[in-house]
Amino acid sequence: MSTEKQHWTARGALIVGLCFVTNMVDGMDVNIMSYIRAALSSDWGVSDKMMGPVFSAGTLGMGVGALLIAPFADRFGRKPIILLALALMSLGMILCGFIPKPQIELLMASRFGVGVGIGTVLATMAALAADAAPNGKKDMAVGLVQAGFPLAAVATGLATAALIPSLGWQKLLFYAGLVTILMLPAAMAILPSTATQAKSNKTAQSNAFATVFSAPYRTRTILLCIAVFMGLLVLYSMLSWITKLASGAGLSDANSIYAGVFYNIGAFVGTTTMGLLTLRLRPGVLVPILLSCAVIALMVFGNVPLSVNGALAMAFIIGLTLQGGYNGMWPLAASSFPVTSRATGIGFAMGIGRGGAVVGPIIAGYLLDAKVPLPTILAVYCVPLLLCALCALLVGRSLHRSVHW
Repeated sequence: MSTEKQHWTARGALIVGLCFVTNMVDGMDVNIMSYIRAALSSDWGVSDKMMGPVFSAGTLGMGVGALLIAPFADRFGRKPIILLALALMSLGMILCGFIPKPQIELLMASRFGVGVGIGTVLATMAALAADAAPNGKKDMAVGLVQAGFPLAAVATGLATAALIPSLGWQKLLFYAGLVTILMLPAAMAILPSTATQAKSNKTAQSNAFATVFSAPYRTRTILLCIAVFMGLLVLYSMLSWITKLASGAGLSDANSIYAGVFYNIGAFVGTTTMGLLTLRLRPGVLVPILLSCAVIALMVFGNVPLSVNGALAMAFIIGLTLQGGYNGMWPLAASSFPVTSRATGIGFAMGIGRGGAVVGPIIAGYLLDAKVPLPTILAVYCVPLLLCALCALLVGRSLHRSVHW
């Protein structure tokens, strides 16, 4: 899509819609592991400390996909890379449904493959949505696409709570893989065969990696990497362990699943609102505000005695501020690089930053296994969240001085 256009086209809107639905599939594939954690742990007899690496295998795969595969979208076009990623996600999810118990290593390997696909899709879709949107609507398009992720997490949580007693956790993973397969024909039909930038500027394409570390972009790239690392360290700890943390706050197992659902409802509302607010406020302003509010919400959740309804309401607020704020990083990242290196820049920041998503759940697993009090755990995670907010603020100030679209 040309970056010169000033108005939405039917094809552009359809592409952004496809990105939204694909992010819904990503949200299902990522969050389902959190919802089936208790059933899996009980079935296989594994501890929280052993489950941490399972969560982190998927996030490690996301880093590999974002860092090593997504940049090829700047060279070969968005479509073939997205199709490859969807195929990896489908295969990995279906394999998870056939692993004999207890085979933690095989589960980790399958989740790693799923993660490679998801990481590739998340970085490439952000670039594709920016390509497809008209000037003045790019931040909004990238931001709204991210709302598909928590929306699917809500549906997945409700479906898991209702179906896991009768189907079991492995069948749910298998069916999630079948849903992912359905995205392949849709992507083949809707996505353009080649990216416009691949036709218009092959020289810039081949030097995309060098571009993101050239003088105009170097500091911005480093700040984005730090922000994504710190943000994902907190975000994926919450995504992976929200049900366990809710149990620590006094909720039953059933209500803990619903806490995860309320968290993701808040994440959907926050991400959608953030996307719409980019029409009025810059992401570099929105992200620090929302993440600072998330710090307050986490401290309240960990330190204030709450009723069941109060705990569910706080889970909603945490999702709204934490994930709504963090998802503002993607329009911020997409606006940080020229179109010919956009997927590379986003993929690099996401790939390096995924290290935070790897270590975060492992740290949480060890803290929970060591019976560290909930207030202390949440206080620990507030520190990287504030660092993420600071880096986002600095990137936003840099962009305010130099606009690339």
